[in-house]
Amino acid sequence: MVPTGLATAWHNSGQFWVQTGMAVARHPLVVLVCAAVPAAERAYLLLETRPIPAWKQSLLEELVTLWRILLCVGMVWVAVSGERWQLLRAHFSENAAAQTALQRMGTYLGDHLHVVLWELFFFAAAFLLLNYLLVLMSRALLSPDVPPTRNRRKAFVSVLRNLVLVPLAQIYLVELLQLKVY
Repeated sequence: MVPTGLATAWHNSGQFWVQTGMAVARHPLVVLVCAAVPAAERAYLLLETRPIPAWKQSLLEELVTLWRILLCVGMVWVAVSGERWQLLRAHFSENAAAQTALQRMGTYLGDHLHVVLWELFFFAAAFLLLNYLLVLMSRALLSPDVPPTRNRRKAFVSVLRNLVLVPLAQIYLVELLQLKVY
């Protein structure tokens, strides 16, 4: 029987962070480019002093949403490339196989629910802590001699979140799903 509970979730979360760190270290430019579009859009919306027409704001939000959807598709492609794609396709190629695969996944979740819930708790706690550290860092980085406006600080924190939190969360979730799906 596989051990379940807090210790296993802690161990798995550590593995996810190591894999996330390795992925970022291998491809830092890709991570930065993928995160730059939403970060730039948020900075523009928060720092623009003139009123932004509703159609322009909607268009910008739609473009960022499309960008994030394409990133998610790309992440799935990276996570399920090559042999894994063939394995996944074999699992879901016909209705009976899909039902069997879903039953196996349900059995896994049922047997390991405590571990999965603890892993999600650690995920949320780590990213809340990282968010708090980013806010503290933004306060330290904004020069004290120039009075920071609320929008400037908000834009800076938003850019940091889009450059750091969002890519790390996406990579972390891909690592988590790779372990759970296979």
